[in-house]
Amino acid sequence: MLNLFTGGRHLGATMRALNESQAIIEFTPSGKILRANENFLKTMGFRADEVVGKHHAMFVEKTYAESPEYAAFWRELGDGAFKSAEFRRFRKDGSEIWLQASYNPVLGLGGRVIKVIKLATEITEEKRRAADYAGQVTAISQSQAVIEFTLDGTILTANKNFLSAMGYALDEIVGEHHSIFVESAYKTSAEYRAFWEKLGRGEFQAGQYPRVGKDGQQVWIEATYNPILDASGRPYKVVKFATDITQVKLSNAEFEGQINAINKSQAVIHFNLDGTIQQANANFLAAMGYTAEEVVGKHHRIFVDPEEAHSAEYARFWETLAQGTHRSGQFRRLAKDGSDVWIEASYNPILDMNGRPFKVVKYATDITEDVRQKAFFNILSLVANETDNSVIITDADGHIEYVNTGFTRLTGFTADEVQGKKPGALLQGEHTDRQTVERIRHYLANRQPFYEEILNYSKTGEPYWISLSTNPVFNAAGALERFVSVQANVTDTKVEALESGARITAIEQSNLVLEWDAEGKLTTANGLALKALGLPDLTAARDMTALGYGTLFEEGTRERLRGGDAMVQELTVKRGDGGTVYFAATVQPLRDMQGRLQRTVVYATDTTASRTSIEKTRQIMEEVLDRINTTATNISGVSEQTNLLALNATIEASRAGDAGRGFAVVVSEVKTLAGRSAHLSTEIATLISETQEQIEQFRHSG
Repeated sequence: MLNLFTGGRHLGATMRALNESQAIIEFTPSGKILRANENFLKTMGFRADEVVGKHHAMFVEKTYAESPEYAAFWRELGDGAFKSAEFRRFRKDGSEIWLQASYNPVLGLGGRVIKVIKLATEITEEKRRAADYAGQVTAISQSQAVIEFTLDGTILTANKNFLSAMGYALDEIVGEHHSIFVESAYKTSAEYRAFWEKLGRGEFQAGQYPRVGKDGQQVWIEATYNPILDASGRPYKVVKFATDITQVKLSNAEFEGQINAINKSQAVIHFNLDGTIQQANANFLAAMGYTAEEVVGKHHRIFVDPEEAHSAEYARFWETLAQGTHRSGQFRRLAKDGSDVWIEASYNPILDMNGRPFKVVKYATDITEDVRQKAFFNILSLVANETDNSVIITDADGHIEYVNTGFTRLTGFTADEVQGKKPGALLQGEHTDRQTVERIRHYLANRQPFYEEILNYSKTGEPYWISLSTNPVFNAAGALERFVSVQANVTDTKVEALESGARITAIEQSNLVLEWDAEGKLTTANGLALKALGLPDLTAARDMTALGYGTLFEEGTRERLRGGDAMVQELTVKRGDGGTVYFAATVQPLRDMQGRLQRTVVYATDTTASRTSIEKTRQIMEEVLDRINTTATNISGVSEQTNLLALNATIEASRAGDAGRGFAVVVSEVKTLAGRSAHLSTEIATLISETQEQIEQFRHSG
């Protein structure tokens, strides 16, 4: 049930924030629509006048709307039951939509449900992705051999493809260890233990592996071992996807013919893992201008610039190849006569039967002429006059060579006015951030690409924000020739972001703020919170048991926070001095892209004073009511005595005959007065009881 703390600016701000970020619709307890916000109407494709007064059933299938299950859904909401789940609904055009929603009954002062508020977020795309993932997993299982293990290697299950490849039945392997598939010597090796230790730590493993089938024959597989993580990111099992490549291994002899064909069409050279040349074919030697005797036994560095040959990056290049990592791309190399030769090449570590690299084979094509042509076309492609973005091209020293019409529209400067000038001198002004300027200068000096957002000024002095993406352009020799900058006007977005930041700062300055990380550790307690709790600093707050995440939030609340639900509730904190502090709080979970809870933030106001005042008022009222009750009891007693005396007087008057008739009239009036006194005494008692009930209700709702 939704328990809204009435009054206070904080609640209004919270509701405005929810209204801006979520689809919200309100119903009567029976499901009749009272109102819906713009987000909800836009999501479902309706106008307000098309839904208000209608029943919620307009959003569900007709068969479901007429079902007992649907009737029970609204009956339970009317009884005050909270509902939160993923719901399938339908837009105005009949298309299906999925919502992550909560139905929140709102209680009136008498404890009855007065309306139901629904908070919703569209998750249609997420549901489709989930279905897609499930389909992919099924497809993989149908096409590949799949087996699952615990983290220590115990077999959980395997599909038909895996069982067929290894020659086992399922009941022969479930509960056994993965080691039944490996050779005895490897089973007891440190390498095998390390293999499962890495998987246990969540490290992915992939490669070609020799395994042993049930009949003792060797089976080669191309496989990946994939640690599966739980919702907290911890591995809890391993799934292996494999393909039987035994036949492929046996067919390697066929590849020799293919390699010979490659040798005829491409430049090929073989290296040891350290880069020492083993052999080179005629195509390679012709491209580089060497004979075989001049290169065999030498290191690959004879083909590269001396500065590059002695760099750390070049050393890492050969280290990664020796580790079995393939490298490919376009590379600048030097021929025997010192001229540049550009090649499109792949460096391919060659693996032995056990999957260990033992040499590197490079396949290359001479693309020197293509690179020269590409450099020419790159210059032409820089002319981007038709783009809405601003484009600036400067020389290596930062002087403007070219601006497009987008630049003129953005800044008001013409190309002639800026030619040969530096952009910063023209466009930066009084409020341009100096640190941003220094970072840009650093990037330019170090010939690095960069992205920044910066405040610039137009020719007329009008400020505007841009996103600035700048890239250096190098020639075939690796020398810097120019910089190309693309700028987009982001003024509206930036202003909105600055205003949002200011609003958040204002909230944090006027409210108590507490924050816990994903592990439940208190990370933030602002000055207002520390003052309300009587604490000197954050360290003292962390030591306070009452502020422990598990203490302050019960399990049900923590579960809702993990699910992403924000809540408005009253928090009660016992201080170290024995006092109690009451907070009217909004509890907001913050989750990452995977939906995992990262932080929990509480924005609150201190309601201790009002709670104390209410309690004192209740005590005083109870004392007054007790005194009134005593007086009413006394009145009732007097009334009973008066009735008794009147009865006795009536008897005596009847005995006196005519002489007592006048006295009997007086006695009758006395009895009437006594009856009225008794009636008033009863009304006072009833009023006292009703007042006490209202005090208790006010106390619990305060």
